[in-house]
Amino acid sequence: MGGDPDERPHPDGWVDDFDAIVAGWRREGAVPEWPDEEPPAAVREPGSPDGPSSDLPPPTAPEPPPIVVRPGPRTAPEDDHFVPPEPPPIPRIGPPAAVGLVLLVLGIVLVTAPGWVGVPDTYGLPLGLLTLAAGLGWLVLRLWPSPPGPGQDDDGAIL
Repeated sequence: MGGDPDERPHPDGWVDDFDAIVAGWRREGAVPEWPDEEPPAAVREPGSPDGPSSDLPPPTAPEPPPIVVRPGPRTAPEDDHFVPPEPPPIPRIGPPAAVGLVLLVLGIVLVTAPGWVGVPDTYGLPLGLLTLAAGLGWLVLRLWPSPPGPGQDDDGAIL
């Protein structure tokens, strides 16, 4: 390995890629230095005893960019908040959906308290489970769209 301190191998025997890149830059020419490093003697600040002659003016701070004011509509402070629109009304439950919900409620009543509807306890659980299954099946089967009938416009592929 070279004598350059950036190409030193690590204790495990491998060379750090970053250090190798920096060493290559240093072999090619000038490399930017970190701000806390001592600047080279040829690039000292003007006015210092070691520095170049003070023929050059001292560096000045860069000028800030000009402020651009764009005219726009003036708004009152109370208009600076968002007011959401009114939500749409809740849709009404149609008769087929109401039948499915009634079957679900009847199934729950038959499972928990079959005496309320006049059914003996031994028949309450099987009838309640069948009624719950019928209510769920009724509601789920209503989710599938019906095929377009004659005279209806087909919107394309149905997945």
